[in-house]
Parts: sequence; C-alpha cells; structure tokens
Amino acid sequence: MCCRLSVSLVPDIVSAGLSRCGATRRNSGSANHDGGIGLSAELNSPQSFSFKRGSEYSRNDIHVLYHGKPVPRVGTGNWMTGYVKPTGTNDLIIFMNIGVPGTTGHDFENKFDPDTNTIIWYGKPNSKSKQPTFKKLFSKELIPHFFARWDSSNTKFVYLGTGSIVNFQDGVQTKQGPAIRLIITCEEAKEILNYSVSHVETDINEEILIASNNIKESPSSFLLEKHLESYIEEFWDETVFGKDFDIYENGRQFPTDTGPLDLLAQKKDKSEFLVLELKRDKTSDVAVAQTLRYMGYIKKKLATNNEKVKGCIIGTQEDRNLVNAISMVPNIDFYRYNINFSLSRVDL
Repeated sequence: MCCRLSVSLVPDIVSAGLSRCGATRRNSGSANHDGGIGLSAELNSPQSFSFKRGSEYSRNDIHVLYHGKPVPRVGTGNWMTGYVKPTGTNDLIIFMNIGVPGTTGHDFENKFDPDTNTIIWYGKPNSKSKQPTFKKLFSKELIPHFFARWDSSNTKFVYLGTGSIVNFQDGVQTKQGPAIRLIITCEEAKEILNYSVSHVETDINEEILIASNNIKESPSSFLLEKHLESYIEEFWDETVFGKDFDIYENGRQFPTDTGPLDLLAQKKDKSEFLVLELKRDKTSDVAVAQTLRYMGYIKKKLATNNEKVKGCIIGTQEDRNLVNAISMVPNIDFYRYNINFSLSRVDL
C-alpha cells in the first residue's frame, strides 16, 4: 500500500464579471474600441509598461514598446549594445549574455550565483562608477531591467526582473579591457533561469544552469503562475472556458507588439477572441492597462471580420483598485483561482 499526492488546481469563477463580487459596471459612450476608459495616459506613457518575468523579448520588441517601432537600421545608438536608457524614461535596459559572447563580439564573464541569488554583471569596456549611468544606478534614479540569454544566435532575451546593486568594483580586467563589475540581487532570478534553461536545448555549462535540486525554498509566485498557465493549457476543456472557446494556434505566450500575452483563445464559432492574462505581481492598474493593450492588438491584427475581443484577468484575489478599474471596462472580467491539494489512496 502507498499513497500518492495528486494536485488539483481549480479556477474559482465566482467573481467572473466583477459585478458579482461588488463592482457595478458603468456604460459610457466614451469607451474606446477595446473598452478602455480613462486609461490613455497609462497606455501611452513609455514608463508604464510592465515586463513579464520569465517571458522572452528581442531588442526590437522592447524598442517597439518604448518607441512604437523596431530598432532602426541606422542610428541605433546604444540599442545594439549591452545596455541602453530609452528616451524619456528612468529605465535602464540591460542585455546580458551569460556564458557566451554578444553579437558585437564582446565576451564578459557574466554569471548567476545560485548560492547567493546574485548576478555578476560587467559594464561596457572602460566603464566606471563615476560615469553618469552608474551614478544614477547607485542613487536609484535609474531602474535596471535585466534580460538574459545563453545563446548568442537567439535574438530573444529572458526577462529576469529589476535588480538592486549589492556591490561594485572598478577596473576589473576582462578580455575587452578594464570594466566595472557589479553584483546585483534579482528577486526570483534563480527560479526564472532554472525554468527557462530547462525548457530549451542548450550546451551551456552547469555553472549557468541552476539545477532544480538547488531550489529548496517554497515555490515562488513566478513558478506558481507558470504552473497555472500550464495547467489551464493542458486541462483547457475542463475549465469554464473550454465549452465555448478553443486555444488559438500558438496561443500560449502569443506574441504582440507590446509583448507576449499569456493565453489567446477563440470562440468555437469564430465570432470572438478571448485574451487571458495572469495578474502575477503586477499592480491592478498595470494588469488592466496591459490587458487592454493586448486586446487592442488582437482587434487590429486578428479581428479583421469584426469579431469581438474580450479580456480576462486571472488572479488569487481582487482588490479595490482592480474592482474599480474593471467596473469601468465592460469587456474585461476577473476570474479568481484557488489551489487545492488532495490525497488519494492507491491500492497496488
């Protein structure tokens, strides 16, 4: 006799439509084509975008998000280098190659230390702490966003999140000459790298690949949300959506010009698209604005026969800000999910 642990993850749909959990929808003739009201500043601000940890972005993807177009063929500025500050923002976008040379031929010993959960990152050749970029990093005037890859032939980088500088050293000798070396903490980088590396074929060494047995902490929000995303996809027919919708072709992490959306579905009669977005650790305002962006893209690119486009935000709980925001957006619903564990005895 033995016992096996079975995991049952069941989305709780009691709050679908938000009006069922305390919010009253308001209709207004001023709504835009995808249901957005009063969010124009949020949608248009270059600093409002929230990257998804664990998702992949190319340089072009990120440039489009900030500037509405891909990196130009000429006059690219710093966009093809190791880091760049998008115009009009306080963000520093850091493109980090781990264990491989970059496309420019620069080869720095960027590493991730799983024991301390820190990133070892080198600046450009001849970079120093007295330079304006690093002064602003130290004073927290700039927010560093870390994107990593371990295959220089891949144009996509995995987003690790924002980081905090622990220590730095000037004049460290590299293959390209002296450069500043920084040690940075990045929340949940271990889980993201472990998940991302384990899902691709790569020859990177064990120093870069964080073995799953190194992760001894409780599952992070990133891993829980990734498992939820996988669960919804795998057991789609058993969810509340499965009766009327099918997952769109390549609908998981479906690419848009504002980043990948979590899941895209289409009604079985082809009359409607459904954008599903996991709230993760995003603020309510960002979750709603991001969902609207995806809906707008689907409306423009896929709903060419006047199909409806609706959105669905999935999270563990709704808060007052989310309730207030969605109550003004008639085409977005909120679904709450619960995670339940059950034990069943197996006779062998």
